[in-house]
Amino acid sequence: MADDSWKDARVRQAEEELAVAARTADEIIADAQRAVAAPAPPTSPDPSDDRPDDPGWPILHDAW
Repeated sequence: MADDSWKDARVRQAEEELAVAARTADEIIADAQRAVAAPAPPTSPDPSDDRPDDPGWPILHDAW
C-alpha cells in the first residue's frame, strides 16, 4: 500500500514519535559502544587500604 492517503493526523504523529524513539535508541547504543571502546578511566585506590590496623576502627566507617 504505497498510497499514504489513509493516514490521519494520529497515525502521522505516532510515526514521528516512533522515529524519534528509534533515533534516541540509536544514540544510546552508539554512546554505549563508544564507552566500551574507550579506555577505562583510572581507578581510585581502594578505601579499605586506608584503614589503620587498629581494631578500634569504627564500624560505621564502612557505611559512611
